[in-house]
This record gives sequence, structure tokens and C-alpha cells, in this order.
Amino acid sequence: MAKALVLGATGHIGAHIVRALLAEGHQVRAAYRSERFLPVLEGLAVERARVDLDSLDGLREALAGCAWVFHAAAYYPGLRAARAQALERALSSTRRVAEELLRAKVERLVFTSSASTIRYVAERPATEADTEPWPLQSWRPLYTTVKIAIEHEMHRAQQAGLPLVITNPSICIGEYDAHPFSGRAVLAFAKYQIPFYLDHTLHLVYTGDVGVGHVRAAQRGRLGERYLMTQHQVPIREFGHLVAHAAGVSPPRWRLPRAVAYAAACVLEPLARAVGAEPLLTREMIASTRAFPRRLDGSKAARELGLPQTPLADAIARAVHWFRAHGYC
Repeated sequence: MAKALVLGATGHIGAHIVRALLAEGHQVRAAYRSERFLPVLEGLAVERARVDLDSLDGLREALAGCAWVFHAAAYYPGLRAARAQALERALSSTRRVAEELLRAKVERLVFTSSASTIRYVAERPATEADTEPWPLQSWRPLYTTVKIAIEHEMHRAQQAGLPLVITNPSICIGEYDAHPFSGRAVLAFAKYQIPFYLDHTLHLVYTGDVGVGHVRAAQRGRLGERYLMTQHQVPIREFGHLVAHAAGVSPPRWRLPRAVAYAAACVLEPLARAVGAEPLLTREMIASTRAFPRRLDGSKAARELGLPQTPLADAIARAVHWFRAHGYC
């Protein structure tokens, strides 16, 4: 069994990677940045290591003796991030981390990217083969832009000898979402009971399946390949009804026109900044739903990695139960 380092082990995906590794008998070194989220690892037989990927403090020591590395801690920009500065920070951090990984001569690196980097294709479902150019030729939301830039940087490191496999999860739904990030979609309907929905389709996957998929990417993933991990494509209205059913609350009733949603985002963003929180709606979020309706084909990960296929209702129920048990709603 391989000894594995999980960067971002207290994150939503990282916490599931840790559990998937332990379930197969691997030794795990769980790297974290802040002790605040360590409770998601409570009770697990893992070695803990504090690592700061901005300064690289602790990274070299954490890599020692680890054959596999799972990098689930790539930079993503917050609400206050400026585009140029966010890109510079993301690329600088990625280059320096890749240099350390090359120096450590790891046997396999599984890098967690995002389904947002898959290029939109109008006439068919998009696959891993649909890549975005870099530099970009047209506008993309900041989060997507950063993720595309990081992927291209990781591919350069792979050409330099890094044994890289990339995963591209869509919106992850499940337990251990302590931050939360993708879990905000669940909380919007379970906690805040928002009665509105947008006319848009979500691409979703159970985070536990993504964790298993990462381990299988290390075991059998082809070097240099991307694996799109997505299972369910549902309208926001249907998603809201599933969450409401799991939470025992009223489902969303009214479709919110995009113009009204955009106006609401213009109000919510400055309010969120004032209290240091992430808004439920942002202007980039609304703009991206209008500009890039898409279909995604996740069959490659199912075929080559045997990605499990947990029903969406089960994933939502697990997420709602965990959020309630930990005081989020």
C-alpha cells in the first residue's frame, strides 16, 4: 500500500479523499492550513501536517516518504480578489508547488481541478478533450479563469516530468463541507429557504464518489489525462425541491428572471463584503449562467476509473444531515 499525502485534507473533497484512502488500507498524511477545520478529520487514523502552500512552509517535510500526492488545495479567488492579482497569485503558487513535487520525485500526483475548465460546446455534451486555450480568447468568470490558468501550468509541469493526473469534479454535494463552498447551493434551500430559482441546469456529483475517483485515478488513471467527474444534470428548480424534501422545508416556487437576479447580486455583493461573507448571488455567477449553458459527459471517469454513481437524493440527504448535525442549518 502506498503512503499518500493529501494537500487540502480538511477541505470538502480532501476530506473524502482521506477517507477513500483509509478505506483501502493506505497510510495517509493529512496536510492542513488552519486548525479551524481539523474537526472534519476527527477520529481518523491519519498523520497530520501543517502546510502553507503560499509560503511552502512545511511542504517539503510533508512530502517526505509519500509516493502519492493528492493536491486538493489549489488557490481559488475570494469575493474581494482582483483579476490580475488573483491570476498572479494562482500561477506563482502553482509553479512553486510543482517545483517541490518534481524535486520530491513522487510516483503519482492527482490534481483536483474543476469541471468549469471544460470548454463549452454547443452541439454536444462536452468532454475532457474540450480544452480552453491559454491565454483565454473571450471572457470567463474569475474562478473559471483561475482554474484554467492553473491547469495549463500543471500541464507544463507534467511535460517537465511530473507524473500528473487531473480530475475535474462538477459541483460536489455531500458531507464534510466545513467551509462551505459548493454546499452553499444546499444551504440556499435548506437553511435560507429561498423561494426563487433560476432557469439553469446544475451539474452535480456526490463528493464521496469523487474521493473514491481520486484514489482510482492514482491507481489506474492515465498520466497527462483529465477525468471529468459528474453524474447528475438537473434544473435548479428540481435541485431545490430535492433539498427541500430532505430538509423538510418548503420548496422554491417562483422562477427569478435573470435581470432581477442580477440586480439582487448588485445589492448582495457589497453587503457581503461589509460583513466579510460570501454572497449567495454574484454578478459573475448570474452572467455565467446566461453565457455558458452546457452539457457535460462524465462517461470517461465511469468507464476508466469505475467512478461510483450515488443517487443525487442520497448525496443531498447526506449533506443536509451533516450540515444540521454541525450547526450550519
